[in-house]
Amino acid sequence: MKSHPIIQKTGAVVLTILMLSYFAQSVTAQGNLIVNGGFDTDASGWVITNVYVPEGGGYVSNYGNPPGSIFLYNPSLPGIPAASQEINSLTPGQLYIVSGDYQRGLGKNKTDDSFGVALDSVFLFETVVPTDSNWHSFSFDYTATSTSALLSLEAQINGTDDYSYSIDNIAMYAVPEPNSLCLLEVGGMMSALFFTHRRKVRRE
Repeated sequence: MKSHPIIQKTGAVVLTILMLSYFAQSVTAQGNLIVNGGFDTDASGWVITNVYVPEGGGYVSNYGNPPGSIFLYNPSLPGIPAASQEINSLTPGQLYIVSGDYQRGLGKNKTDDSFGVALDSVFLFETVVPTDSNWHSFSFDYTATSTSALLSLEAQINGTDDYSYSIDNIAMYAVPEPNSLCLLEVGGMMSALFFTHRRKVRRE
């Protein structure tokens, strides 16, 4: 016994809506796991170490991408200037994307990597000094091994003393699982097939 066309249409639309809703919830359930990654008003949520405050190290309110950033600079004090944050609510085995913006500052040109981003002391992104003073973006994948990890953004690494960096827009998002994407695709295909069938029936 065939279902009424209205029932078929309603079922396909409802299924698509449910799958879209499920997909959206799975992506936004955690949202950005970084606390205050935009530094819009301050550096709360971050531990800033080894910065030369009189030279503008630490939080800078009138400068960023947009304004509000961390300026990592340490020309004379021992230790690497860094901004770090403990990331919680991770799911072991889950894939995440870590991203952000950086910009060169004061210092001498170096051929060694001078800025890096690490999780639990393992650098997953390193870069040499940019040839310009524009903002640049970084992005890399990270598979969680535990429920928490220490994120650290560091300047003057690999012995590149006296080179500063500004950082902004730090983010960390979970990558949707393949099963969620498949459900979304199935819902979309069912709706497409229904409306294609409906157009054929109308032409006949």
